Amino acid sequence: MKKVVKCLIYTIIIFIVLFVINYARINIYYFINKNNYTNYSKIEGNLDNYAPQGLAYSSKYNVILQTSYNKDKKASMLFITDFKTKKKIKELKLINSNNQINNNHVGGIATNNSKLWITSDYIVNEYNLDEIINTKDNKIKSIKDIKISNRGDFCTYNKGILWIGNFHIDLFYPDKPELFGYEVNDNIDYNNPKYKYDIPWLVQGMAITEDDKFIYSQSFTPFHLSTISIYEKDKLIKKIKVPPMSEGIFYKDNEIYICFESNATRYFYADPKINKILKIKYK
Repeated sequence: MKKVVKCLIYTIIIFIVLFVINYARINIYYFINKNNYTNYSKIEGNLDNYAPQGLAYSSKYNVILQTSYNKDKKASMLFITDFKTKKKIKELKLINSNNQINNNHVGGIATNNSKLWITSDYIVNEYNLDEIINTKDNKIKSIKDIKISNRGDFCTYNKGILWIGNFHIDLFYPDKPELFGYEVNDNIDYNNPKYKYDIPWLVQGMAITEDDKFIYSQSFTPFHLSTISIYEKDKLIKKIKVPPMSEGIFYKDNEIYICFESNATRYFYADPKINKILKIKYK
């Protein structure tokens, strides 16, 4: 019995030492490479068990759009930040078209400057962007909520196509890591994607460049560095290491903007804690 207890104590000590070493490694890497990142605007939606997720940009209104979901199933939130001043303009509770709160894990957000899409849990919620920008209310109701075959962990819009994809890791998410592309019109057929691609594991966010490179934000847990991966079709052409827990991204003017969830109060054990959208060079 004493040998078992002794063995258990040694195992716990080794685990703690490895845990500390890993945190130290990540923080040293972040400190050494800090100059490669530029702090941009504040990441919203970190308090009271909320966790930041999706990120998008509207060129029509020059604003950053960011989502955050709640662990305790309170209404998920949409935050709007002025791109130029970097100041928050408003925050809105997300309401479904049936007037019930949207408390899904709102992982994806995208806009074509007319519609705004928020994806999560096999649902895509469509909103009117003008209504979102102009409302004086503290909540916004979707135009419609549609079930989709793709889990909708992230999404982006580019050149008439709404892209919706799945995060994947075998232990927790059985769905294949797939990306569906839907042709955008007044009544999108979510049952018949125009494009369907296999994608890497652990994708949390996505953006597309003007020359059609696919950029993926890949992360899982606070214990590993995140990766920004750039693909040309199915060929990996570049990897950029960034701090853990990267989420949604958008691309603008040869720069990639990255949201992180590490500063959320629910992730008290995460370190480093990133409380600003980070900006990195694409090339």
